Amino acid sequence: MDMNSIGIKETVADKWDRARSLFLESLYKPDNELRACSHNQKCYNELMELREDIITTVKQLNNPHKD
Repeated sequence: MDMNSIGIKETVADKWDRARSLFLESLYKPDNELRACSHNQKCYNELMELREDIITTVKQLNNPHKD
């Protein structure tokens, strides 16, 4: 993950696209503690199914700031 700031002037649409990308990164990144809890609570498969559904939904979102 790049934690450097962006030094160029950009549009709200550009920022929105970048925010979506970062959100998707957070969904792709394994959270071992959360996954361990889901195993303990016997809902790991459901957690992964929900994760995939959310990833699909976020990928399909249209940027409201683009024409």
